[in-house]
Amino acid sequence: MNQLLNEMKQRGITRIKFMVSDINGHQKFMLIPQNYFEEAVEGIGIDGSSIPGYTTVDNSDLIAKPDVERAVFLKDEVIIFCDVQYNNGTAFGGDPRGILKKVLDQGLKTMKNTFYAKPELEFFLFAGKTPMDTKGYMEYAPGLRIVEDAVATIDVAVERIHHENGPGQYEIEPVIAPALKACDTIILLKEVLTQAAEEHQVTANFMPKPLEDEAGSGMHFHVLAEKDGENLFESFSECARYFVGGVLAHARGITAICNPTINSYKRLVPNFEAPVHITWGRGNRSTLIRIPGGGKTRIEYRAPDPSCNPYLALAVIIGAGMDGIQKKIEPPEESAEDVFESETGDTLPATLGQAVDILEKDDVVKEILGTHLVRAFITLKKKEIFEYTTHISQWEWNHYH
Repeated sequence: MNQLLNEMKQRGITRIKFMVSDINGHQKFMLIPQNYFEEAVEGIGIDGSSIPGYTTVDNSDLIAKPDVERAVFLKDEVIIFCDVQYNNGTAFGGDPRGILKKVLDQGLKTMKNTFYAKPELEFFLFAGKTPMDTKGYMEYAPGLRIVEDAVATIDVAVERIHHENGPGQYEIEPVIAPALKACDTIILLKEVLTQAAEEHQVTANFMPKPLEDEAGSGMHFHVLAEKDGENLFESFSECARYFVGGVLAHARGITAICNPTINSYKRLVPNFEAPVHITWGRGNRSTLIRIPGGGKTRIEYRAPDPSCNPYLALAVIIGAGMDGIQKKIEPPEESAEDVFESETGDTLPATLGQAVDILEKDDVVKEILGTHLVRAFITLKKKEIFEYTTHISQWEWNHYH
């Protein structure tokens, strides 16, 4: 606490933001006056009924407790991530960040494992409804400067920034980091990218599939586990194999969390560079799980997209993997061929409705997330599905009018 105050003083920071995440991965902010900061560190009351997925109006009092270990300095302000609690100090079951912390704590207590992650964030930059450029993979494009400037505003280590295959599509790859910090980084990147894009009169678009004739945007998660500084997945160990087995066993159950929007399932279709089949392979970019070559051995789960809440997505990926380790779940045979166009084998759900139905039946995934979160998530998603189903689209007018 004193160290944080001293650094704020040295940097001349007077603007303080507390931040919490709602169930959809959207951020809620509170500006804290500097002269109230030391008192606010003990926790500040919030209205849970006004935050999607939190509480009802008749039981809405919650506390946002700042995690002073996760204070991030921007150019002229400091953002502090908060944990959400009940008034008695117990963790609130609808806090996505708190759910990931619970999963990570379980891994540390039961297996002595510390998990690390690297989410790869893909997104588009649009000028109006048109991509801001027509460049291709790893070509230089003007949007790179916008992205570079955005990343430079926060203290985040990044491996690379490059243009992706689609017009106006970019990717940021942060360095692998402790799992909670990795998700905090994604939250920060989306915030600063949105702001930087607006300053240049363009829009940062995190839809999974904004353009029907182009590949969509994913957010692949790289994950590894360490114990006493040793990579437990090294050389695709038995531990790594069981982890893969667990994730694949629950792949259908975690899809609603990793791909939580109607639009997500327009990306998860054949022939558009997104995984459909429940498979794994070494260095195989057509599989759901890839074991990348080079560097530390890790697993890459390729289904998630940037519309997901990163805390919840990583919680179910790691939780499913831990279930595989505990139960010694063997993965299916490795896929060495291109499975993008395969017409056989198990597949991910084809719609959000299917994914929600499967989530409701996966007891392991429901236990990972907890009763409150599951109930709130399913309620929100069923409402979203109903709104989409009853909406009369332009496509229907074009075909049936």
